[in-house]
Amino acid sequence: MTKARRIGYVLTGLIMVIFGTAMAIMPSEVYGVIILSLGLTLMLSGIRSLVYYFTMAKHMVGGLAVLYRGVIVFDIGLFTLSLVDVPLIFIMLYLAGLHGFSGFIDIMRAIESKKMNASWKLNISHGIINVLIALLCLVFLKTVWVATLCYSLGLIYSGIIRIIQAFRRTTVVYIQ
Repeated sequence: MTKARRIGYVLTGLIMVIFGTAMAIMPSEVYGVIILSLGLTLMLSGIRSLVYYFTMAKHMVGGLAVLYRGVIVFDIGLFTLSLVDVPLIFIMLYLAGLHGFSGFIDIMRAIESKKMNASWKLNISHGIINVLIALLCLVFLKTVWVATLCYSLGLIYSGIIRIIQAFRRTTVVYIQ
């Protein structure tokens, strides 16, 4: 990882932690902000994947998967932005689904990394925390305060993980 990318990871992580902390301090006023930030983040991620596909990935093996991922993530972002007037129970199920799916993927990556004798502990902890946040969302399904707390805790934890990843040594594989 280059120094510029490391600085970007640290700055992004700090912004995520500050934003998550601010949302946790005043949870009742930020319901719309959660929907807006989640939707815009997903849309920007989808656009980034689409730009990557059209600039580089279309010439790569498996590049079509990048196109599909970009379109799907962009559509999920648009769908999220349309959830402003939807009852809270659907938002909680949506948050639980996102955290649960993300946690499941992280746990599966950690298991695969452990099989290849690579670093896996950070991935498994991230996955377990995401699954716990999903379960917290499901237990307190009808509470706005818990929805905000779940999102802000997930944001704070992801920011901390991003900062940790910035300072982690990059492993390089040498083929002799």
